[in-house]
Amino acid sequence: MEWQQLNAFRHLARTGSFSKAAQLTLRTQPAVSRQIKALEDELGCVLVERSGRKGARLTRAGERLLAFCDLALQEELALREDLAALDKRPRHRLRLAAPLTTLVQLLPPLLAAYGQEHPEVELTLWDRPQTQVVHLVRSAEADLGLALASVAPKGLRAVPWKAVRPVLLVPREHPLTKAAQPLSLKSISRHRLILPAPPPEVSHRGALDELFRSQRLPCRVIAESANAEVSAALVEQGLGLAFASIAGEPPGLKKWNLRALSLEHLLPSDRIVILSRKGGASHRHQQAFVDLLMSQI
Repeated sequence: MEWQQLNAFRHLARTGSFSKAAQLTLRTQPAVSRQIKALEDELGCVLVERSGRKGARLTRAGERLLAFCDLALQEELALREDLAALDKRPRHRLRLAAPLTTLVQLLPPLLAAYGQEHPEVELTLWDRPQTQVVHLVRSAEADLGLALASVAPKGLRAVPWKAVRPVLLVPREHPLTKAAQPLSLKSISRHRLILPAPPPEVSHRGALDELFRSQRLPCRVIAESANAEVSAALVEQGLGLAFASIAGEPPGLKKWNLRALSLEHLLPSDRIVILSRKGGASHRHQQAFVDLLMSQI
């Protein structure tokens, strides 16, 4: 057995989907299928029932192998910490998963401060979409995650952090900045628009589409983006106006010479939460990072 095969199997077991397992392991779906088949051939048993629309389901042998994979991961982490201690390297690890915009806009000064206060901690950052952040925390591959409360499952601990509000990103001198507030959807519909990516990405896209349909207004979509940084750059280039969700007043707005006009009267607000596993041991260095985040509300 190879660790890459076990890793692919573990993602398949957690997601129930060959395609999702392929995305999470950065491989093609046929490659993941070959890895699982190689495991089954080597172990001499069927690990996964392939059931078409229902996806992949573990057999009893597969459930036993999943338990082995979880134990092996815990042992690997313990081994790394032991070896680091012997080599006088950082003895603790903190693995954090968050979407790119959160990492870029909100975390840099906090990460720098944490690194200065806790030089013994080896910090690993993962830029991942919301749903993958949840998966990484749930599967114990990340210690902490930052995601929206609206996507946080009940099985994880979710500590409320920063409020996230829906806005329209416009050039600083745009006519809408001088229009009566709150903005009407009709006044927005006169412009070319940059919308959030459609499902399965986590965004206000469904609510936006329904708003335009219900008010029978045109929606001239010039671009779609799942990333607020990309949307802001497109607004700066004059392509259109962008719907986005932001926490506070991101420093990038000044850099791009943009303004964020509130859309809280049209779309629901949300909140970034700090995700961790329920019942899992909260190490002192992990709690210190949570405390640092909470000090910045």
